[in-house]
Amino acid sequence: MAKEKKENFNAEDSKKENILNAAIAEFSHGYEKASTDAIVKSAGVSKGLLYHYFGTKKDLFVATYDYAVNAMLSEFHDLINLNQKDILERWRQIIFLKMDLMKKHPMIFTFVANAQFPDSDEVKNNIVEQQNKILDAESPKLFSDIDRSLFREDIDVDTVLRVIFFTMKGYSESQAEPAKTTEEYYGEYERYISEVERYIRFFRENFYR
Repeated sequence: MAKEKKENFNAEDSKKENILNAAIAEFSHGYEKASTDAIVKSAGVSKGLLYHYFGTKKDLFVATYDYAVNAMLSEFHDLINLNQKDILERWRQIIFLKMDLMKKHPMIFTFVANAQFPDSDEVKNNIVEQQNKILDAESPKLFSDIDRSLFREDIDVDTVLRVIFFTMKGYSESQAEPAKTTEEYYGEYERYISEVERYIRFFRENFYR
């Protein structure tokens, strides 16, 4: 009986995953244009099953965003080296990993990036809420346990760390554009790296020993 339950759970889990993966592809073109008919056809399930698992189209979009972001974050955390205590080197590492994951998972990245500019007010507040939750959860992991001795003695380290954080966040947001493809993002790889290096050099020259 236990084995049968486990098998049933796995089958259900697999169907949900198929729906979510189909939804990533369909929603990458926008919420309004996305068709639940196309999603169920691609996932090989009935529309009734889709609504049973996820509720409304809006609920599916939010669940898909959560699924996609967590998939990227899971791989990101497997790769990042938090033993690197220099926050500027950690920032450089974050940028490189983001670009690598973007190239490796273009469909997921396109969906997540475009979800920042939802074409429907119906889902906008939900995505902003999800983004804030993720930011609140991830920031402590990336900004804790750093080598504060690298900073000048006359520097308020906490203030500088906030400046670095908001610079990172602001720069990333400034580069995001609605409907921009992963190919377009990756085509500007050298520019991103050059600009990030300039920020890193500025912080190191002005705030480090």
